[in-house]
Amino acid sequence: MSNLIEGIQYNVKNWWWFLVSGLLFIATGIAIYARPASGYVSLSILFSVLMITNGFSQIFFSTGNSKVLKGWGWILVSGLIDLALGTYLLLYPVVTMVTLPYFVGFWLVFRSFYLMGTAFDLQSLGVSGWGWFLYGGILMLVLGGVIVYYPAAGVVSIIAFSGSAFIVGGFLNIYLAFTLKGVKADVKELKKAVGSVTGNFKKAI
Repeated sequence: MSNLIEGIQYNVKNWWWFLVSGLLFIATGIAIYARPASGYVSLSILFSVLMITNGFSQIFFSTGNSKVLKGWGWILVSGLIDLALGTYLLLYPVVTMVTLPYFVGFWLVFRSFYLMGTAFDLQSLGVSGWGWFLYGGILMLVLGGVIVYYPAAGVVSIIAFSGSAFIVGGFLNIYLAFTLKGVKADVKELKKAVGSVTGNFKKAI
């Protein structure tokens, strides 16, 4: 029992990675809205930096919890994909201006499934608020789908949908961070309770 609790506590020790990622998502979304005239070039740079940063955060989180985190490999793969795509977009900005809507759209669709998977994982753990991740994932799926199927809608539409999706994703990442922090706090209390019971049991025998 004690080993299990130690494992759970270790599992969520890097919760702040999601907080950092969420803040970056929101900052990117606001920046997209604040400078819409910059068009594809600014969106390309912001998107590239966001993907690279988010990729590193997922890689560090997954490898740091590989011994106790179920499904850590999927988080690692997600981080590697983000890192690879972000690097590609940063190195080839001219190509990016032509294909950016597809990159943004498919990436948002990918992130939407990631969020919905997170929702069901939290539900299986009995964590309240998992529905927000499900609804947020569905919303990001819709926004990403619109971008993919209507890439000719123009810069304004791409910026509007992308900015909205990033802000939604940012708030969900921040919510996930504090949810994991809360789980860690609960585990600490449980650990104290188990330690107290164990101590009383040893005294009794």
